[in-house]
Amino acid sequence: MSGTRRHGGRGDDPGQLRFEWRTKSGGGPIAAASPLPASVTPLVQCLPWDFQSTFPQPTPEAIDAGVISDEDATPERVRSIHEEHAREALNVLNELDKLLDARRGGVDPRNGKAPMLKEARERLQKFFETEPVRLERWWQSLMDTYEQAFGPEAADAFGKALRARHASIPVIAGKPKAQAPTPAALTQETPPRQPVRRRRSVVARLPVPRPLPSAVAAGHFGQKENGKPVRPGAHEVREITERHAEKLIELLDSLASGPANGEDALQAKFNEGIAAYAEDFGQHAAYQLEAYVLRQASLDSSSRRGR
Repeated sequence: MSGTRRHGGRGDDPGQLRFEWRTKSGGGPIAAASPLPASVTPLVQCLPWDFQSTFPQPTPEAIDAGVISDEDATPERVRSIHEEHAREALNVLNELDKLLDARRGGVDPRNGKAPMLKEARERLQKFFETEPVRLERWWQSLMDTYEQAFGPEAADAFGKALRARHASIPVIAGKPKAQAPTPAALTQETPPRQPVRRRRSVVARLPVPRPLPSAVAAGHFGQKENGKPVRPGAHEVREITERHAEKLIELLDSLASGPANGEDALQAKFNEGIAAYAEDFGQHAAYQLEAYVLRQASLDSSSRRGR
């Protein structure tokens, strides 16, 4: 699974990223600042696995499909895969926390300073609108990739475990016990969540889809000498997709390392690239390409940091 690559809510949906725990400077949730009444059960997340000492196994379908190999299904490799995936996902939640803190303070999270010029303030406001979307896509890509290997039930539990760990809530394996209702003083710390439409599962793997008949008829892939439109085969589609993916990855690299005043244009080009692919191969194929590109860009960035 580590060879594939993919940026909330809706209850405990693992795809939901809008989960704001307001923290004090010490780092713990505000709700934990005062001792809880004796009648209140401390917050604990009970799941089928705790994802630190117990883990789900890859599904037989994932092994048969080559999403994960037999060698990666050993207990040691399963633990390693979870640790690697958890690091990436927790990094997304940490980045989102920094972004939300900066937005509340009206400062640029990249330098901790409030912009003085009108143009700079407008760019920052745009950044606050687009960056959460990028992080949501990154999170969704990670969860979709995980789901392909371990199944939807495990993915749901894994997402809940990571959110709990991020909020310093203990995660234990086992059936949940009945708990007293959470007091209003605690529940109000979590802001209302907005529903997010979940698309069907996406594999963060280079897609090789069939071209849409409408795109072929429109001559998007060229025309033969007799004037008939070209219908590319699987080999040609793979080459087209690989070239398209390389350009999109380059855009993401530029977004991550380029100046803030050029981000809007780069983000627009990236969105246009995904939309163009959807026009030729369908929306689901475009989602899969986007997940693959996000995954590859994330791996490339992690590789550079490790040097």
